[in-house]
Amino acid sequence: MEQAASLEARIRRLEDIEAIRRLMARYCRNYDTGWAGANRDPQAVGQAFTEDAMWDAGTAGRWHGREAIQRWCAELGHAASMSVHITMNPDIEIDGDGATGSWSGLCPLVTPDGEALWVCGRYDCKMRRTAQGWRFSEMVFLPAFLSPYEDGFGKTRFLQSASYEAALDTRAAN
Repeated sequence: MEQAASLEARIRRLEDIEAIRRLMARYCRNYDTGWAGANRDPQAVGQAFTEDAMWDAGTAGRWHGREAIQRWCAELGHAASMSVHITMNPDIEIDGDGATGSWSGLCPLVTPDGEALWVCGRYDCKMRRTAQGWRFSEMVFLPAFLSPYEDGFGKTRFLQSASYEAALDTRAAN
């Protein structure tokens, strides 16, 4: 009987890991914009988070609460004319109704002014099981580079895009 419980626990852990992988995939798909497979849905992005979540987007700012995350996504997060959020190398640990995970992230994007950029870094996340399923309770993006397409990260590792400069200055409200 103990072996059956162990098998049940192992299956639940695998199901939880798969649910968290799908959570990140939905986050990326709903954050994407400007192409046929992009959902561009700030409300769906917000629903990936708990009500009390914290999202730290590096130099772009930090937001507390689902509503603030959703609002920022609607106002600035989807300002790019095209973006493709690609996550890979998931490392997920389950601890009861909580979990931690990290993903490498690459995002080619085009700014509102038509400037092509490469954004790359790591997402470090905490998740909680809720009545609606797994949700992010904390997401931190650690940027490795934000580079012009033409230069690449070898020549220009970090660039503050002029397209986003003024909008990012308004982040102090949160």
